Amino acid sequence: MRHFLTLLFLSSTMIAPIASAQQKNAATQQAIVPSQTSDSEKILFGDENQPGRSIHLAIVALVNSGVAVNDAVSQTIAKVTREDDALLSGTARLVVGLNKSISVDFMRNMVNFNKLTDTTKGSIETFPSDATNVIQLAVTLYPTFAQDVIDSAITTGEIEPNDALLAAIAAGADPTSVSAATAAGGNVAVAGTPAGTGIGAGGAGGGDTTASTN
Repeated sequence: MRHFLTLLFLSSTMIAPIASAQQKNAATQQAIVPSQTSDSEKILFGDENQPGRSIHLAIVALVNSGVAVNDAVSQTIAKVTREDDALLSGTARLVVGLNKSISVDFMRNMVNFNKLTDTTKGSIETFPSDATNVIQLAVTLYPTFAQDVIDSAITTGEIEPNDALLAAIAAGADPTSVSAATAAGGNVAVAGTPAGTGIGAGGAGGGDTTASTN
């Protein structure tokens, strides 16, 4: 009997630390979840002042819930262009809804590349005759990065530098802060290199929220 009680006591002293460790581990995992969600939001291109980032976040939320990327993009564009939806302002909603095919393609590129330059370039290469519309959409959704849009549009060779500049200004870009030349001061070199294809082809997860000269 004494031997049995001794074994029972030893078992209880071993189980208590294990249970305590399991509880701490579970608490740690629960604490990590919101941190991971926050980090995933931080890596998306742009900042809270960019309407495009709000659309991007809505798409990612659908994808995380199990919706396929293409379906998530189409559903989000359809939703944000409704008059009763408050995600976008009236002007942004109008521009996005003006040509939903371009808007869907543009935001699908943004989800895949997470880079405004590659997104703009890719959409212009898909819709070369609508380069002006792509520029206006890009500047409307990412107004702080209008110069990036102009530079990447010019590199496609599908639009003249001055036309790209005028399209950006028409979309609301500050005429005193944009030009038809690169930030380095030289003319933009026109190249025929495609932006890339496939999920993440342009470096998804870039997360830079400052204007780039790439």
